[in-house]
Amino acid sequence: MTIGKEITMARNFYIDNINDNDKLNEVSLLLNEMEEVSRIKIGKTGISFYCEDPENVQAVLNNHDENLVLKEEINSRKREFVAPEQKVEHIFMFTNLETEEEAKEIEEVISRYSAYENVSLDFTNKLLKVTTSQKNILVRLNRLVDKVNPKIDVEQWKKPFKSQDIFQQKYLNTMIRIAGLFVALALGLVTKDDPNFITNIAWLIALIIFNEKTLVQAYKDLKVKQFLSENITINLACLFGWAYGAYIEAIVVSLIYQVGERLLMRLINLTMEKIDDEINPIQLGRREIGENEYEMVSLEDFDIGDVIVVLPGETIPLGGKIASGESELDMFAINGSDILEPVKAGSEVQSGSVNVKDTLRIKILYTYDRSAMSRVLEIATMAPVGSSRTHRLVELISKIDTVLLVVAGILCATLVPILNFEANFKYIYLGAILITISGSFAYKQASSFAVLSGVAKAFSKNIVIKENSGLDALNLCRTVIYDRFDGVEVTEEEMELFAKLSKLHVGLIIFNDGPVDLENDQYRIYNNLTVDEKLEVMDKASIAGPVAYIGDNSKDIALLQKAYVGISRGGIKDKKVIENSDIMLMNSDLNTVIETFMISKKQKYITIENIFVGLFINVILMILAVLFIIPWWLALVIYLIEVVVVLFNTHRIIDMK
Repeated sequence: MTIGKEITMARNFYIDNINDNDKLNEVSLLLNEMEEVSRIKIGKTGISFYCEDPENVQAVLNNHDENLVLKEEINSRKREFVAPEQKVEHIFMFTNLETEEEAKEIEEVISRYSAYENVSLDFTNKLLKVTTSQKNILVRLNRLVDKVNPKIDVEQWKKPFKSQDIFQQKYLNTMIRIAGLFVALALGLVTKDDPNFITNIAWLIALIIFNEKTLVQAYKDLKVKQFLSENITINLACLFGWAYGAYIEAIVVSLIYQVGERLLMRLINLTMEKIDDEINPIQLGRREIGENEYEMVSLEDFDIGDVIVVLPGETIPLGGKIASGESELDMFAINGSDILEPVKAGSEVQSGSVNVKDTLRIKILYTYDRSAMSRVLEIATMAPVGSSRTHRLVELISKIDTVLLVVAGILCATLVPILNFEANFKYIYLGAILITISGSFAYKQASSFAVLSGVAKAFSKNIVIKENSGLDALNLCRTVIYDRFDGVEVTEEEMELFAKLSKLHVGLIIFNDGPVDLENDQYRIYNNLTVDEKLEVMDKASIAGPVAYIGDNSKDIALLQKAYVGISRGGIKDKKVIENSDIMLMNSDLNTVIETFMISKKQKYITIENIFVGLFINVILMILAVLFIIPWWLALVIYLIEVVVVLFNTHRIIDMK
């Protein structure tokens, strides 16, 4: 898959320290509607995601809440994202700044840095003004000031406030809104039997107050040119509902939408928790604290020199030297070898290898951030995002469906009544329904969660998907080339694997470099070919369509590179193998090969099912709406149920055996 496909490089970003669940839900929905954002993962107090245009995301976040800070993860290190040339003025205050000499020295030290402009320190008021694009400036300033005098502290300057200001900000505005809402509702209800201009205005004010949050979000969406976001469409639908005279129903629809939005966010969190459970590796290790005593601690808390205890059957999480014990290690994940390696006291062992025989005490030589396990997790969670065929199909369907329904809704609510107002007035109501069900949320979730679920399920089976589109691309392959281990005789397990591969409705080619030539009329077998000869065979096979190649070590790199999907067995120690593999199998169980194809097919089928369900329900809703036999609020409820069905259907990927 490294040839013939365009890959969009995206980077990993996150927003943390969101302690308000409502705020977390708002930000999650905001990011979900942005096309440049993918692989959204929602935690308890933060959100991580991949992004192709961080400047635009930062602008959207600033419009939503200026306190939200976009951060970026690079080489396992986290730092605040700074958009190019995005400089703002900051004001800081000092405590324990007692002399003008110290003030001048601090001003001179800060002024030496090119990142800081317009540096001005007012000693009388103990205030510092500085213009910079750095987000972590407070931490940096404290470090610089410590060099002058460690007793001086720098704090962010805040505007003085009074108790009545707090009351007005927190309570008075809310009370005014509630009072305005009740007055508007009362006027609307009192005058409903004899409707007039006041009735219309009263219900419009009530609707605006009720929709305040979605109106604000819709305005922000317009500013970033997201013209068909669900915040915009639901407000447009409510406006048409008000124009039709369905005042109470418009408010009910708004209420259902806002409540449904929160419930869906809870369901999304549940889905992400299931995905996290699948992809989250073992994070704890047994740190020795005394003779035959140990405590379970985070791997990140281990220091060089600590002793970790690894029981038989467990993966060695941190590299080091064996202090005591004698065993055998399965090194498949490290170098692709299926031969067990004997080790004893004094032997150096690598993280990622599996302890097969007896308990080992290992003196740590490398911290977690340098471990193979950390590297594998980084590959699985920070890989570039590829634009797969299924993803492009989902995006196309969602855009077409949304545009058609919105255009049809606007025409029904505006143009059709103009042609004959009295006869066609009811079509305004139809327009409100069509616009309400125009959202593409279900389709986008069908794609994004199916991809994430497939990657997570694969990871739980010791299959590392280096690129998100790898599983989807595997479904396009018309030929599978299986390159056997060098110098190893064929086993019954391998013969069973050949039989299973041949039932995948794809062509099967076997490269045999074993000590004995293979012959079998059922399969296309090539014995003892050179790499160049294997490449020629792959070229011929590619005529029928994309080729998936399953290899095992560095001599196969040219084949891994040329294949549409390159699958390597182990080899995370070899950087070139990692760079040229799309999928990596991390254990020696041959069933893992078949499981890779099964997860790929399951992901594809679930995505197709979700698209079909979404389209089918929308068509049924359109028919019922056109026939005027379904109320507006019920159409929205059914649409929300559609999204729930799509999300729960995606769980089948995670739950597959």
